[in-house]
Amino acid sequence: MKQLSIGAVVSRAWDLAVKHWPIFVLFAFVQSMISGMGVSLDPATYAEIFSVSDPAAQSELLSEALNINYPLIIIGFLATIYLGYVVINMYVRAYQTGRPYAAFGQAFKVDLNQMAIYFCVELVYAIIVAMGCLLCILPGIWLGVRLWYAPLLAATQGASFGEAFSRSWEMTKGNFWNLFLMGLTMIGIAILGLCACFVGVFFAEVVIEFMLVVSFFFLKPEEPQPVFEEATEHTETTNQPADSYNKTTDYEEVH
Repeated sequence: MKQLSIGAVVSRAWDLAVKHWPIFVLFAFVQSMISGMGVSLDPATYAEIFSVSDPAAQSELLSEALNINYPLIIIGFLATIYLGYVVINMYVRAYQTGRPYAAFGQAFKVDLNQMAIYFCVELVYAIIVAMGCLLCILPGIWLGVRLWYAPLLAATQGASFGEAFSRSWEMTKGNFWNLFLMGLTMIGIAILGLCACFVGVFFAEVVIEFMLVVSFFFLKPEEPQPVFEEATEHTETTNQPADSYNKTTDYEEVH
């Protein structure tokens, strides 16, 4: 059984983030803007909230300060799902091939069926964790860690709905505490990013996403290839384009 090394994961994720941060920081910023579409605050009413000490009055003023545009919220929600699917595939490609995309336009071409599965997995994962947290928090943490990789499997590995959860459960077996500590490390990195102001927040997000991808490929079981395919790869290595999407993974990178 593979035992995850948090230090190795952080080190590898940091190297990848330093190399690819411009494109991923840009996407993180765009995603943050899109996710807030349709909701705005009236500045005058919002400022008045801080002059009131009564919580009930503050709540009423906050509801008045919120301006909600439901069509824009729906558009922002759908755009967030789409970009989330695109970006996580770019992270995986950057890890596997050294480039987030072969051609920028092609990065936005998605399998709509697989994206729908990814959305359903994300939604059910969030519901499972939320319900677990309502049961004294600990079940939510445990289920959240054991099913952590389900959305990633659905988005980048072509896993079906049920397969995404079952494979994540199998991958995380025996590594709960290492993954739990890795999650705490991610929180620490996010806090450091907040302390580093605007750009630091988004750079911290890039490091965290790469940590998820690096740890995923370390724990992902290696899939043996037929002998004739291995021989073909060996003989055609020199003819393989440098930016081709290599489905095999260097599992030793995190050692």
